Amino acid sequence: MTLLLAPTVLAAQKPAAAVPDTATITPAMVDAGRALFHGGGTCFACHGAKLEGTQLAPTLIKKDWKDAKGGELGNIYNVVTRGVPGTLMVAFPGGISKGDAANAAAYVWSVNHRGAKP
Repeated sequence: MTLLLAPTVLAAQKPAAAVPDTATITPAMVDAGRALFHGGGTCFACHGAKLEGTQLAPTLIKKDWKDAKGGELGNIYNVVTRGVPGTLMVAFPGGISKGDAANAAAYVWSVNHRGAKP
């Protein structure tokens, strides 16, 4: 028995934005993530303009990461897309997309691992 799917069904299925490999992070992704962090994602409101942290949320500068274990890109992305229960950190803050979340994670990771400016 052969199962055939209509082309319209296949065309409707779009892959979800995935976390990029750190080797594929581009300056454009970091810039987009920075703009989002300081703009529509509203991240700066809790984490500070220079990622220094506030009374509302922890620093995102090299430290002992509580929720994004090890400061790894995938873990940062998971926090942005899943939120942190029991805190003000919601999933997809500011209504950002999965692609935006990947850029925001790339930005925070790059500040910590590549010396990108906050």
